[in-house]
Amino acid sequence: RRGADGTLEYAGRGDDQVKVRGFRIELGEIESVLCAHGSVTRAVVVAREDRPGIKRLAAYLVTDGPTADVDLGAVREHVAAALPEYMVPSAFVVLEELPLNANGKLDRKALPAPEFTADQDARVAPRTDTERVLASVWGEVLGLQDVGVHDNFFDLGGDSIISLQVVSRARRAGLAVSSRDVFQHPTIAALATQVDLAGAQGTEGVGDGTARQEPVSGVVATTPVREWFFETHPVAPGHFNMSLAFVLPGDTDLDALRAAVGALVARHDALRSTFVQGVDGTWTGRIAPDIDLDAVLTVHPLPADGTEEAWHEAVVTAQAGIDLAAGPLVRAVVGTGPDGDAPARLLITAHHLVIDGVSWRILLADLATAYAQAVAGVVPDLGPRTSSVRDWADRLTAYVREGGFDDQTAYWRSVAEAATVDLPLDMPTGSNKVADQAAVSMSLAPEETHALLHQVPGRYRTQINDVLLAALARTLKGWTGRDGTAVNLEGHGREELFDDVDLTRTVGWFTAMYPVALELPAGRDWAGIMRAVKRQLRAIPDRGVGYGALRHLAETPDLVPALDPLISFNYLGQFGTASGTGDGLLDQSAAVGGQEHGPEQERNHLIDVVAAVDDGRFVVTWYYSAAVHHEETIAALAEAFVAGLRDVAQG
Repeated sequence: RRGADGTLEYAGRGDDQVKVRGFRIELGEIESVLCAHGSVTRAVVVAREDRPGIKRLAAYLVTDGPTADVDLGAVREHVAAALPEYMVPSAFVVLEELPLNANGKLDRKALPAPEFTADQDARVAPRTDTERVLASVWGEVLGLQDVGVHDNFFDLGGDSIISLQVVSRARRAGLAVSSRDVFQHPTIAALATQVDLAGAQGTEGVGDGTARQEPVSGVVATTPVREWFFETHPVAPGHFNMSLAFVLPGDTDLDALRAAVGALVARHDALRSTFVQGVDGTWTGRIAPDIDLDAVLTVHPLPADGTEEAWHEAVVTAQAGIDLAAGPLVRAVVGTGPDGDAPARLLITAHHLVIDGVSWRILLADLATAYAQAVAGVVPDLGPRTSSVRDWADRLTAYVREGGFDDQTAYWRSVAEAATVDLPLDMPTGSNKVADQAAVSMSLAPEETHALLHQVPGRYRTQINDVLLAALARTLKGWTGRDGTAVNLEGHGREELFDDVDLTRTVGWFTAMYPVALELPAGRDWAGIMRAVKRQLRAIPDRGVGYGALRHLAETPDLVPALDPLISFNYLGQFGTASGTGDGLLDQSAAVGGQEHGPEQERNHLIDVVAAVDDGRFVVTWYYSAAVHHEETIAALAEAFVAGLRDVAQG
């Protein structure tokens, strides 16, 4: 303060800033949020160190009613909704009044010591039927035994793909939940309140079995990702598949497996698709009313000598032999050992035009369910259908033509203006075909992965996708020397644009591809980087769905600039966390081998970064052209990326 003679007198800190768990915290900010709660009239927050070396935040409250009537869980939820996890007090104490000293100021020394007991920090168990259903669903999809009502979905390792599984299972349990609800209300307590408020009104036509229940057939309108595919894959377009392989249990019933595969292709319309190219070069998609099951499921006895070679040949033949015009575009190949001595193998391969990463989760769960039903002698029943891929394509096309995304054009133009796509090249004249592709893979240890998924998002009040992109952006900055490099992102594309369309259990290719040009702030402070990346990613409308729609479906040409970054990033989420494989049919995965793409096809990017969590380990693979980049260059990038994640996970 300034004295009467004009001199400045130091009165002490005015911001009550403290450091807890490595974070600098403004106590006044927490107090302001607490006082904004309807039942709190006064609040003070202090950092206590009642045990040496362990500093925790404690909140002392004065309320407008009897202290016994205060719902501290609701107060905590109120704070958690407004502030990062590290700013949420570990203990809440309700007082009749705050202790004051002789000068009428707060006497902090007189504040009672809170009880930081195990019960204080333990999860709060579900209290209502809605909370119990949601807790059960979260536990299933996240692979957790005990989920509390105040646990944050994203702190537990949830992401946008897993949110679709939450929505699907919650709807099947009778709760009207949307993916948007999960993002806006990421705790069970908050989400349950939202669901209960919706009540019986729910979301008409979404997840309630009122979607078209009969199989769909006929011409299917084009989609953005379909247009992108045919534009960029003129060489052997039929050879572009996704494949998984499994070692089958010794007692596998092949008749039951056949019945289960039949249930899949009957249930999921996209699997009965074919695509024909017209004389003008355009492609037309069509869904058949039925399909020849003998062409889908084939059994190959493998010889005792050359078993691996024979299996490899069967895999390659299935992958490379897909005919877009004739179909089928999905194949289930079983290899049986001689006289049943060796375990049988199963390859499931499908053209990318009819499947994506989310679809695999649906397909495998349904296959296991249908197989278990068939083994039990029951005709497979996979429950009510969700919206058809044909209905989605029709609605999306109409939405674009009606100007539904027109308000996004300015945003996408600004991205194109700010983007820099160039990358350093080791061999600038080298080719970039599938035959040139090589890969470098690295991973985090299980404990590091756990910290990355369960601690980092809460620490920075963000989501795992933001964390990964922040680390990628910092890696690219170190390589290129620029603050930003354009990256192509892939999202699941199943955004809830229409209230009566439900894609949570629909098989098809819905991927949304869109460019981002992340600008990083000066310095290497993770908190600043996270804030910058989060802010830029949240500015993307509809998680990027509008970019491809405007670029490929709009009647007005060049409505948005064509921007094609040379590097892509795709986070596939977590595998091996959700239960539901049933009877062990698909419990043992195996290497696929073969080729998912034609070797002469031009690659779409110079570098593709693909990340996933598999069996508790974060794994990232950098695919590149060995004719353009040296292995040591890509390995250094992969090491820098993983080192960044390890650094941020360690806090």
